[in-house]
Amino acid sequence: SPSTNWQLEIAGEVVSDLGKVAEHFNTFFNTAAEKLLHHTKTQRSGVAQLNNSFQGETLTNWPLASHEEVLTIVSSLKSTSSVGIDGVSSKMIKFCINEISKPLTNIINKSLFQGEFPTKLKTSKVYPLLKNGSKQEVQNYRPISLVPTISKIIEKIVLARLLEHLNLNNLLPERQHGFISGKSTTSALIDLIEHTIDNLEKGHTVTSVFLDLSKAFDSLDHRLIIQKIKSLGFEGSTLKWFQSYLSKRYQIVEIKQVQLGAERTVRSKPQMVKRGVPQGSVLGPVLFVLFTSDLPKYLESHCYPVMFADDTVLLTGSKSSELLDINTYIAVSMAQQYCDSNDLVFNSSKTKLLALGRLKDELTEPPDLQRVVTTKHLGVILDECLSWRCHIDGLCSRLNSAVFALKRIKAVATPTATKTAYHAIFESHLRYGIILWGGSTMENLERVLIAQKRAVRVMAGLQPRDSCREAFKSLRILTVVSIYIIEVINYAASRGNLPRLSAVHDHHTRRGNDFSLPIHRTALFSKKPCYAGAKLFNLLPQDFKNCDPKTLKRRLLDWLKDKSIYSLDEFKTSMNNFH
Repeated sequence: SPSTNWQLEIAGEVVSDLGKVAEHFNTFFNTAAEKLLHHTKTQRSGVAQLNNSFQGETLTNWPLASHEEVLTIVSSLKSTSSVGIDGVSSKMIKFCINEISKPLTNIINKSLFQGEFPTKLKTSKVYPLLKNGSKQEVQNYRPISLVPTISKIIEKIVLARLLEHLNLNNLLPERQHGFISGKSTTSALIDLIEHTIDNLEKGHTVTSVFLDLSKAFDSLDHRLIIQKIKSLGFEGSTLKWFQSYLSKRYQIVEIKQVQLGAERTVRSKPQMVKRGVPQGSVLGPVLFVLFTSDLPKYLESHCYPVMFADDTVLLTGSKSSELLDINTYIAVSMAQQYCDSNDLVFNSSKTKLLALGRLKDELTEPPDLQRVVTTKHLGVILDECLSWRCHIDGLCSRLNSAVFALKRIKAVATPTATKTAYHAIFESHLRYGIILWGGSTMENLERVLIAQKRAVRVMAGLQPRDSCREAFKSLRILTVVSIYIIEVINYAASRGNLPRLSAVHDHHTRRGNDFSLPIHRTALFSKKPCYAGAKLFNLLPQDFKNCDPKTLKRRLLDWLKDKSIYSLDEFKTSMNNFH
């Protein structure tokens, strides 16, 4: 949004000239990664260890786009009024797509056929956004980049072909959860927590090292990106297209100022972007994922890496504290070597180590790393006991703020609008990560349920001490316990890795659809999503168990909305009565 007064400290002087301010922002944003690389240069070689043993079918030419495919891609765009340097919004394109679809398809196919990305679409428009601190210090801002809308359409067309090639040749890294269909921050957290619990179940002590890669997306060397893409089976016209897409890209900074009621817009001169993947683009995050796709294999003999884009955790477990110290040190050292070879900046001072297990206090303090007892990762707070108490503290604080906001909304809005606000500002926070923390303790669930009851009482117009069971039903809102039940059962039924009884018994059994639950010794094991979900699934009526996962989720949803379940024991009793 426009500022009333842009001022920056430049070379010790406070400057308010809009042109100079825009130029200074552009230079700072464009050179930050290069300066960081230069400042941290130690053994960095910029020569990656590439996998040159590609055995699959290479992709030389992009399949051309059909008119129907372009229409589908355009309809999938979010309708926004924001514009890149070309001044064309997605809303404008969607409005006139029937008139422009054929020439647009021709432009896209010309790009695919010739292996050239249109030059006019290679300039990004950047806005400075204040993160925190003084408005006069340039380092307190981060760039928000807008690429032309037509660029996004071409990139989506290429992305579909890129993913098809990667899936066909099984090239998507299993441990990477970022920007891959069917994976998410939640799947990354489940992978992290379940692997940790499996190690604790074996009697291991576990170290989790949370790597900090500074300006990871901005520091990538274009030459290395092309080498990595080539090693994944792209050649000829497809490789040429990526070279064209990354080369000779520019960015300008645009700032707006309001003075005496009039808005003034100033743009900097274009600067060539020599590093990184384009921010705000469709392909940028995917190119980062491909760039680091060889990292898990590089590390897996010494640790278990879990990645979501550049958020990387190295898990190591052992029954010996001495061996665990050594393996953790080797894993971190190898991660450092990988970063040095790939022009990535490994920030050891911000890299954290969280230890779990009975020998955690016997571990040696790691050099240059932060030893912590709690850490925030992908939106949840993890602690050394996996108790989730710190996470619930933060969650309840956010939920209480949301209840206060709901009271104000209820006073001026319709019941329908208030319920929509509930889902947006309350339940969205409640749902995140519930598949993990929801099974921790009943105390944690009850704390969240108390906050949820307050929200429901606000919407239903009830007094603080009034019962709200019927209000949950009439509003058709799931209790936090019901949300957890659906999430873990759905996970076990659709993605869990436990076998069914029919797979472990060679004779026919009436409960053949039930999951076979492994014997375990730790309480934590029973809280794993795959185990907790399977155990609750086994309680369901037979006709529920016979459903496919999608139908099961829908039926369970309808049933739970009619019940207002307040505890897992209550759910188990209801299931016994159901039978």
